[in-house]
Amino acid sequence: MNRIAGLALSGLVLLGLAACGGKPEAQDEEAAKALGRDTDKTVFDDMIQTQDKARAVEGVTFAQKAAMDAAIESAEGGTSEGDPKEEQE
Repeated sequence: MNRIAGLALSGLVLLGLAACGGKPEAQDEEAAKALGRDTDKTVFDDMIQTQDKARAVEGVTFAQKAAMDAAIESAEGGTSEGDPKEEQE
């Protein structure tokens, strides 16, 4: 009798868990591809957005650095002989 009660209880628990699982939401595949991911929403969206913003700022910073380097180089009159950058390459 005890075994039957345990089996019935296990069945009810499994039935309850199966009933709790709802229909999964439809994913916007185009939005996911635009984000470079398999899904359009994740629990880590806030952190991913922060990383995306940092990458965007990094691109601007590198562009400014390249412009500054070009301005310095043109102010010096081109590359000088004995430039450490050229020796390393």
